Amino acid sequence: MKVLVVDPSLFTLPYDRAFCSALAAAGAEVTLVGRPLRALEAIEPRGFAFLPLFYRRSEGSARRGILKGLEHAAGLLSLARLIDRVRPDIVHVQWLALPLLDRLLLAATDTKTRLVMTAHNSGSVHMARSRLQNLGLRGALSRFAAIVVHTEKTRAWLRGQDIPSDRILLLPHPPLDLPAADHRETVAPAAPGTVTILFWGAIKPYKGLDLLVRAVLDHLPPEANLRVVIAGRPFFDLAPLLAEIEASPWRDRFLFDLGFLPEAHLAARIAAADIVVFPYREIDGSGALAATARFGKAIVATAVGAFAEPPARDCLELVPPGDPVALAERLRALIELPARRRKAAARVARLAELLPSWERFAAACLACYEAVSGRSPSGFGTDLGSGPTRPAPLSSRRHTRQPERS
Repeated sequence: MKVLVVDPSLFTLPYDRAFCSALAAAGAEVTLVGRPLRALEAIEPRGFAFLPLFYRRSEGSARRGILKGLEHAAGLLSLARLIDRVRPDIVHVQWLALPLLDRLLLAATDTKTRLVMTAHNSGSVHMARSRLQNLGLRGALSRFAAIVVHTEKTRAWLRGQDIPSDRILLLPHPPLDLPAADHRETVAPAAPGTVTILFWGAIKPYKGLDLLVRAVLDHLPPEANLRVVIAGRPFFDLAPLLAEIEASPWRDRFLFDLGFLPEAHLAARIAAADIVVFPYREIDGSGALAATARFGKAIVATAVGAFAEPPARDCLELVPPGDPVALAERLRALIELPARRRKAAARVARLAELLPSWERFAAACLACYEAVSGRSPSGFGTDLGSGPTRPAPLSSRRHTRQPERS
């Protein structure tokens, strides 16, 4: 089976890499379509091809906003030509960057191939984008024969967009493997007895860094033996928060490692942490959780999205969203009680075992592809999260089977 996996901005590069490798290992002929790699990024395709069709000029341009929109349209045309030439059985889209344009490609190609999408997040996250980025979203979603989701929250949102339940497949996010840190990527250890708290990932307002700062500055005792490491690339102005920390008695116990983090460096940061904290205001699926699970570190997270759904909810230290007092109380308990911290870490190690493997994930997607291509009469599969779906007969779906290609 020929599969094109399309992620124009490579927004989820570690996910794309693991997914394409698993599909290829299961026997599919896979091509990942995205943008050129940036400095410090790596793909190392294992059994799949990589084509950078999108944003080949705007990646290095200071006029990215204007140029990127034009290049997205050019990338869609290149993708349409690729589909005509390769004749894939499935085009699996990971993100809709500009739905108003994307739906034109979908309309032009859904008689030539079968269209599947992964909805990584629901409307709450989409609404954080610009109005232009959201135009045509519902119409674009309706073009897909099947949509994979990672959480019940995303499934409920899609139902609210009039996507039939029988087109939605719930597959929890598998763990992500980061490379082991080598000697060049080691990070300075904390002083003996110091508990290191790590906040990592793309730093955006919904991820609640300000809540963590409030929890520490306002609600933890000065004698708490901790170090807070903030690691990642900021997507908003951190100057007010940095100034507040610098003016506080805690200034020497915050460490900022800002910017794009190579995966080996990120792995070193997680390995050096005692507690990883995700004080998000809003989230659906979480690649950061999937990447952290393998390390078996205590995780404190807010009870939203994937954090609050099985299997994660029974393996994490959960607090209410938007509550720095509750966050501080949970952090204090883990700092002061090493036995509790060890038990919390053991539960996270167990979470890595409870999440589906990439092999199971790929097998479920391939079963979905077979069904939407008309090759399987039994419907497009079984959730890996909450039991079997009940698919409608294939004859009732919007897409009809095209003649076999030679």
